[in-house]
Amino acid sequence: MMTILLPCLAMGEESPIGTAKTGKGHVVVIRSGEEIPIQIGDRLYQNDIIQTGADSSVGIIFEDNTILSLGPKSEIVIDEYVFVPQKGVMSMVTRMLKGTACYLSGIIGRQSPESVKFQTPDATIGIRGTQFLVKVEGR
Repeated sequence: MMTILLPCLAMGEESPIGTAKTGKGHVVVIRSGEEIPIQIGDRLYQNDIIQTGADSSVGIIFEDNTILSLGPKSEIVIDEYVFVPQKGVMSMVTRMLKGTACYLSGIIGRQSPESVKFQTPDATIGIRGTQFLVKVEGR
């Protein structure tokens, strides 16, 4: 029974999925309804909501070396992130609610581009290349 459950637990929400590598201004993560200021080096988790204030930005590096940078007045939700390459299980699904973002593919986007989805209010961006910029007008 434990051999069945352990791989599932390893892919669960409790494992960190990325790290804040750069930050400027007022940047917070909303986790389980709590707003927490982000500091460089802080770990991020699946289902985190990341928000930047005016004149603020944050750079995040995920476990697969994906780089995501958010500009001022941005908000993004990390709906799903699974990176277990030894089992061939990889997925990244994010929702950009507002603001600007720059995405640079890591291992997931290069090895399994169909497993990466970047959703905006108007469209879903399927990853076919390695880099893109997006701007979503505020709601």
